[in-house]
Amino acid sequence: MKERAVKSAGVTLAAQGIKLVLQLGSVAILARLLQPSDFGLIAMVAVFTGLALQFMEGGLSMATIQRDQITHAQVSNLFWVNCALGMALCLLGILISPLVAFIYEEPRLTPVMSAMSLAFLIGGVSVQHDALLRRQMRFKAISVIDIVSMAAGIAAGITAALGGLEYWALVISSITTFATKTVMRWLTARWVPSVMSRGSGVRPLLGFGANLTGANFIGYLASNVTSFAIGYIGGSQPLGLYNRANMLTSIPSSQLLPPIINVLQPTVARIADNPEKLNRTMRSLMGKLALVSTLITVTMALFADWIVLLFLGASWSEAIPLFRLLAVYSFIQPLAGLIAVALIAVGQARAMMASKFHSLVITLAALLVGSYWGVSGVVLALSLSGLLIRLPVFLYYSSRFLPLSFWELSKPIFPALGCATLTMVVMVWARSFVEVANPVLGLLVFVPVSVVVYLCMCLIIKPARVDLVELIASIRLIFNR
Repeated sequence: MKERAVKSAGVTLAAQGIKLVLQLGSVAILARLLQPSDFGLIAMVAVFTGLALQFMEGGLSMATIQRDQITHAQVSNLFWVNCALGMALCLLGILISPLVAFIYEEPRLTPVMSAMSLAFLIGGVSVQHDALLRRQMRFKAISVIDIVSMAAGIAAGITAALGGLEYWALVISSITTFATKTVMRWLTARWVPSVMSRGSGVRPLLGFGANLTGANFIGYLASNVTSFAIGYIGGSQPLGLYNRANMLTSIPSSQLLPPIINVLQPTVARIADNPEKLNRTMRSLMGKLALVSTLITVTMALFADWIVLLFLGASWSEAIPLFRLLAVYSFIQPLAGLIAVALIAVGQARAMMASKFHSLVITLAALLVGSYWGVSGVVLALSLSGLLIRLPVFLYYSSRFLPLSFWELSKPIFPALGCATLTMVVMVWARSFVEVANPVLGLLVFVPVSVVVYLCMCLIIKPARVDLVELIASIRLIFNR
């Protein structure tokens, strides 16, 4: 199972590399074709559409993946539930579009919200097809679907932007991606649902999905209340700056984390009934994930100015301090995602929901304090509260439901943090002696140097050295025939 999981991760990570190139290319192009306010308008709507997407799935895809045994009738019933949810959310989105426009005092949001609501209708009919592909660990097929649909959406968006459609280009891009993905999932899964049936034993799956949906709903509120606060306080321009900075800092986690999580979901679910094996696996994964996550965080924080100038352009310089703060916040996402996988694998969806509620309360309190200093204060409060409060609280609460203590969950993180701190000190000192005006040249020179420095620090600190050696061994396993 370990070999299959590692090789599956290898396939999906290779695909993520292609998606990363596509995403960075689209960011660089669209940032030069559109204005920050265009991205801000879509980000205003995305707060609500993203929230509705949590309900479209209803937690039912994970119910299909997590279940030890599942029948065709059960999956068919879940399919029709997802279709009904998608249709209901589409209608609801259209109905509340004037309210969204009223909240932000932006009349252009009414047609945008109505158009974006079509994504619920389109996406709802392929939720179970995607779940079946993941349950069968057909990650090569999933990767192809993701790449093709993403490329289609980007091509449609750039074409529309060149045609002068402004923010509508982003709407067209999103809907095209959803439509392409839905068609390809049906063609790839080759599964056709039957009609609704009674007595299929689907009720426990619906209960599991309801708890997971509640957790996702609250988690989404905690993650996106910052966007709402910035849009409400500053309007579309500051929100556009924050949106692009947040998107750039999220690229590593959004590209690297999903394939890892998608592979770990069915893998961890199969060892969930063995506490000793789950304990050993989670401690090992926490150390390795922290090792990679801290390297990415340090790189983004150190070279925020060059990254923003390269991918967004000189007109986006106000996004640099936001990018640097969000880079620090991005450290916690992979670790929290891994713990969430473990909680779901052991059937603790309700505990997940409670932990997300804790996170929401902490975030709201932090944003309330930070709002006294405007947009920068809101982002600073988000980053510091996430690193110093939200992550430790989540680890402590999760330890009550997993066969690991709080110390066992926390200990693997500290060696990576030590390596990151030492690397930051060395690289800040090195940059103080060199002035590089060209961001491409700066990144080509300093990023490899920072990686080498970080790896040297890992070799010095024994626990980090052990994790690094095991990580390299796992990577080598990917290439074994």
